[in-house]
Amino acid sequence: MKKRILSTLLIFAMGVSIAAGCSSRSASSSDKEDASKKPIIISTTGEHAFFSETNKKGKLEGFEIDVWTEIGKRLNREIQWKTAGFPGIIELLDSGRVDTVADQIGITEERKEKYYFTDVYFYVPYRIVVAESNNSIHSVNDLYGKKLGLLSNDIAYSYFDELDPEQKIEYVNYDDSTGVPADVAMGRLDATLMSSLHIDTVKKESGLKIKGVGEPVYTEDNGYPFQKTKEGKLLRDQVNGVLKELKEEGFMKKTALKWFGFDPME
Repeated sequence: MKKRILSTLLIFAMGVSIAAGCSSRSASSSDKEDASKKPIIISTTGEHAFFSETNKKGKLEGFEIDVWTEIGKRLNREIQWKTAGFPGIIELLDSGRVDTVADQIGITEERKEKYYFTDVYFYVPYRIVVAESNNSIHSVNDLYGKKLGLLSNDIAYSYFDELDPEQKIEYVNYDDSTGVPADVAMGRLDATLMSSLHIDTVKKESGLKIKGVGEPVYTEDNGYPFQKTKEGKLLRDQVNGVLKELKEEGFMKKTALKWFGFDPME
């Protein structure tokens, strides 16, 4: 009798264990399914010419917006945007309030330690920008002993560790990029660095007397960053798959030509 009771209890326990296992697998599968249906939330500035701008109707438009709209369609996921300044768009990713950042984010060794990045989708050359009346600066060596204005967390610092190992340049940090070109034009700074894509636009829209000089100082590799989590890696891999398709099909080139007039990957 005791043996029968013990056997019954064992069978019952096994049944509960199996049921629990099935329930766990079902829940896990359900979680994955739910995750694949959730919107992809992306931070961007909405103030970045050609990449992410806010039009007169208050709608976001630009290269990044077009690319992610297509990514959303192919992954069958809604795309939601959160706007913030820089570095606010990065802080939103760090806090887990967005899934990624789309705003010409440069890939560096330091950032790769912190984020999962997609493959490079855009190359951006950076040049030295000086006042129109300045004819003495043409290269990094000409900046020695001069004031170079940069954002406090500018990706340029990762390049200047090598370009200026002896720290001969006087670096002036800014929390907001809008005042940097004006200070160059007014002589408070000797120079700054700017994407070759934006020099003419900034000059035209601001009316500032500035100019780009010399060859590109460095070329920035752009990618989309994701948190270093299981979910972040999964989404990064999915986005990478779509980016590969978009490149092969010519979508990336067509979109670049639309916004920039050339293909930065050629």
